[in-house]
Amino acid sequence: MKMIEVVAAIIERDGKILLAQRPAQSDQAGLWEFAGGKVEPDESQRQALVRELREELGIEATVGEYVASHQREVSGRIIHLHAWHVPDFHGTLQAHEHQALVWCSPEEALQYPLAPADIPLLEAFMALRAARPAD
Repeated sequence: MKMIEVVAAIIERDGKILLAQRPAQSDQAGLWEFAGGKVEPDESQRQALVRELREELGIEATVGEYVASHQREVSGRIIHLHAWHVPDFHGTLQAHEHQALVWCSPEEALQYPLAPADIPLLEAFMALRAARPAD
């Protein structure tokens, strides 16, 4: 079975995270997800994430700490999804490939119809965030 490496960005600003709504003509249309995409053979995960966020959202991202990985089978392929925290970016967000973008708290994000693969990544991020020392 083919393994596909995919990266996802948990973009955080002022205590809120960014969710992106999948386009109508895609798999899992209308579900909310973290922006990101496939890792090309010549890229690191961080490089892929910077490129994907530039393409999808029109931003220059600062990739922070690794959050978690999750693996699932989709349409006869194994998707290996790796989440990274993005604590900062430059530029104005634009939904080049998504129907809509929304900022919400991680707790509020659980109320959205999320892409199933992103739920364990959100939960891992929330656990990491809870363990962070207070500023």
